[in-house]
Amino acid sequence: MNLPFRMTAGAFALLLSHSAFALDCDAGAGQKVFQTKCSACHALDSDRVGPHLAGVVGRPMGSVKGFTYSPALAGAKDNWSLERLETWLTSPARMFPETTMAFGGLRKAEERKAVLCFLQSQG
Repeated sequence: MNLPFRMTAGAFALLLSHSAFALDCDAGAGQKVFQTKCSACHALDSDRVGPHLAGVVGRPMGSVKGFTYSPALAGAKDNWSLERLETWLTSPARMFPETTMAFGGLRKAEERKAVLCFLQSQG
């Protein structure tokens, strides 16, 4: 298989996975979880204890201007994909052991999925 075809096929697969996720989720349920579990430290449109989360899906890690990140997050060379956010929401300290985020994670998969759906809808 030639490289351009593989790149196109990979991009198409990624698009489909995001579309399938978006069609099979409840942003309203995610908003409720966000309000009860995340909003003490995060807002969508302004930085608080944590950085703002509007547009986080696809955003480079550690990239909110003016926000002070832990060294590991500030130096991360990746984007916040749905998969990376799922790992982060499961256990931030497992993903980045030196994180300053004092949150143990969302243990329930359905809560993580709902929050991701909500965040994805906040483009």
